[in-house]
Amino acid sequence: MTSCSIGIRSVAVQFPREIRTNDYWSEKYPDLAAPVASRRSRIARSVPANPSGFDIWSQEVAPYLSDRFRGNVERRVLSGAETALSLESQAIQEAIAAANLQPDDIDLAIATSLFSDTLGFGQAAKLGLRCPAWNLESTCASALVALQTARALIQTGEYRHILVVVSQMGSKAVEETDTLSWSMGDAAGAFIVSEMPAHQGVLATHIISAGAASGAYAYELASDRLSIRTGDNASAIAETAVDFVRTCTQAVLDKAGVSLDEIDWFAFNTPTAWYASVCARALGIDPARTWNLYPRYANIGPVFPLANLDWAARGQKLKANDLILVYANGAGATAVATLMRWGNVALGCEPAPPLSSAAAQTTVQLAASEPTQPAEIPNLSLEKLLATAPSEREIQLETYLLSWFASSLQKPIHQFNPQQTFATLLDSLMALMLKSRIEVDLQVQVPIEQLFGDRTIHQLAEYILTQLTLTTLTSSPLSVEERETLRL
Repeated sequence: MTSCSIGIRSVAVQFPREIRTNDYWSEKYPDLAAPVASRRSRIARSVPANPSGFDIWSQEVAPYLSDRFRGNVERRVLSGAETALSLESQAIQEAIAAANLQPDDIDLAIATSLFSDTLGFGQAAKLGLRCPAWNLESTCASALVALQTARALIQTGEYRHILVVVSQMGSKAVEETDTLSWSMGDAAGAFIVSEMPAHQGVLATHIISAGAASGAYAYELASDRLSIRTGDNASAIAETAVDFVRTCTQAVLDKAGVSLDEIDWFAFNTPTAWYASVCARALGIDPARTWNLYPRYANIGPVFPLANLDWAARGQKLKANDLILVYANGAGATAVATLMRWGNVALGCEPAPPLSSAAAQTTVQLAASEPTQPAEIPNLSLEKLLATAPSEREIQLETYLLSWFASSLQKPIHQFNPQQTFATLLDSLMALMLKSRIEVDLQVQVPIEQLFGDRTIHQLAEYILTQLTLTTLTSSPLSVEERETLRL
């Protein structure tokens, strides 16, 4: 076992040639988001003195609710003969060359490929190296999990130079007619883990289970590929984001014996346009100490740690001996914080610049607190609803739901009625906001499919009442009226 300093020796990132802008969907699918494109969607809410994780998420998401594309600007997507393997191979060559090594100097390769070219295992074995290779997967946290694994293996003295290659091909995993496709980008990256000069490299890592967000995404087999869609538990990402980043950050600081104020830079993975600001507000750090690459790449999953490090080092933001905390949240798998002291890390070729000035904007701006009065949504709780006569609960629930729509969409309540379908009212983000509000207020789990398509506000109220009635069967005796309701 060796006690030498170990860290990243070189980094290379690769992106497809095609840069797809929002115009692609506007021109090809003009009606895709028509219900939300023409309205000013904004959930007005006051921020409490001690905000919960969901309050922080809601505050930071609010500025994006009036944007049809929810902060998406550009994304890199595979085209022509490009494949996950071709991008990975190019990143590998650049990382090895930048480290001033030869392919035979690599003792081990660890690969993590999210939505790779074909179904099955063994992507690592296709990389053209003669060293041992295996696959590792922890969704968006995979790169940092692989870094910890490589560091631990080098500490044993068994290996000297370990190559990690990471990729995500999100554009092939989502149907273009699903608005989730707006946020999915393609990318690959590679880095070499080796012994570093004293006091540089990885200082500490802390990994926790992100199982509470399991089901946030649903994965399905579609012919010869794995597809992804929004899952029933998607709201868990919003509900756990703050706790996860706080827990991982504090633990890794304690392990390294440093304080939050000593960190020079923070690099967060950004599966949404507002994720970096959520993390900055959760930790109480100056947003100038971090950045947001989401506008130029959209969600590139496990490649984000590499893209963040490459961008910051290339732009002279990150310099030798700076302390940087890198954080990634892999929904349903693991959340990871890694603290490292940056060394003289060699870089591969520079990625192509974005097409628009909006995509080039990397600063993080925290959302302003709402100066308005709290939204006029009835203060309905589970206890209050159950204390109401059964014959009045449906009306009370419908009023609660109608008020939520009126407040969220800033329209008079008389413009809404219980027979309106969700297809005319909600997109996926608004659906998640409503789902979370119901689950917090009424303690009823609402499957995401209850909020899409031709289902109505009235049907949602009926569904909630049914779930509440079933719950009471095991908790308290039912009245005659409640038994009759259940029978019907």
